[in-house]
Amino acid sequence: MTALSTLVGDVDEFFSRHLGRTALHRPGAASELPNLISVEDIDRVLTGSALRTPGVRIAKDGAVIPADRYVSKSTLGYADLGDVVDPVKAVRLFRGGATIVLGTVNLLLPHLHELCKDIETDLGHPVDANVYAAPPHARAFEVHCDAQDIIIVQIHGGKRWELFDAIVPNPGGGKVLTDLGASSSLYELREGDVLYVPRGMPHLVRTADSSSIHLTISINTMTWADLLRGMTQEILRSDAFAGALPLGRDVAERVAPMVGKYAGLLSAALIDRAAPDSVHRIIYGRTAFADGLGTGLFRQALLNEPIALSDPISLRPGTWPVFTGDGRLTTGTGELRLPREIAETCRRLHDGPLKVGELSPTPEEALKIADTLVKLGLCTTGI
Repeated sequence: MTALSTLVGDVDEFFSRHLGRTALHRPGAASELPNLISVEDIDRVLTGSALRTPGVRIAKDGAVIPADRYVSKSTLGYADLGDVVDPVKAVRLFRGGATIVLGTVNLLLPHLHELCKDIETDLGHPVDANVYAAPPHARAFEVHCDAQDIIIVQIHGGKRWELFDAIVPNPGGGKVLTDLGASSSLYELREGDVLYVPRGMPHLVRTADSSSIHLTISINTMTWADLLRGMTQEILRSDAFAGALPLGRDVAERVAPMVGKYAGLLSAALIDRAAPDSVHRIIYGRTAFADGLGTGLFRQALLNEPIALSDPISLRPGTWPVFTGDGRLTTGTGELRLPREIAETCRRLHDGPLKVGELSPTPEEALKIADTLVKLGLCTTGI
């Protein structure tokens, strides 16, 4: 059972019935994910991590509180910083009714980052996590809808979610809505509950008599516009579009009749590039998506434990190598030129783990391939 199926139940049913369409409430589902995130984790992140804005936001009654009310001057080594979150000021605002939002907290908690990468693999879209800590009787934001599909996990206390029966087709980030004129449904979340809210569904969130911590797992869906924009940018870098426009006072008038010609060239090139490898490169080549979970990478280098032919080897969770041909491989951090057999091994590992001894008929070659992939940070060995 994957993390996604634990949270949402049958994944195929979730895709067909709920994703992008309707809400899904699963009471107690997160209790099957032990050590997900704790109050102690949140306390440690907020008070002991020297967080900087805009990684932290604080809001109250529909308004975002200016950062200068909860940051202090600080020194990091020889550097003077003016955007470090002061935990005393932040907690004072919390006591006064404000909600604290910790952005991309998965980057600070390895076990939560691993969960996001696990979910990311099932969804095929980048995933990150934010934490919302709210005092009793708090409302951080007005009715709004998000540009992401979100999976809510109630960690501590309770929270009341009012979801409106409408989907905004092009929501944008945190779009505030008025005069909805739509019916709504109320969900009372308790510790361990899971709630899926589709992208573009308006909602209003409040606490009642208890404080609350909830985890928002954001599915940063790629749109058709994102895909076509990425493909178009690649095409426009070619020589066919590198020529200068005519010179003269009547440039616009002379160019206008020629636009159709170049639009046709662009359209034809898009159709030619609509092959799986090209689309794969655009979708999985983004920095936010293509970097795998790096936990354990330094430990492997430090201990330099030998790799055995019987060891399992797999791509790091969240690693989606993109192959550009001629032995070139692109990840979120750049492009590598690799021997053909190593690039081919990455292709094979997309289908799941293998034994190191299965990478090549020659034991010495199999160990060499495994060692290279581990040192590049693309793969990990062991259980």
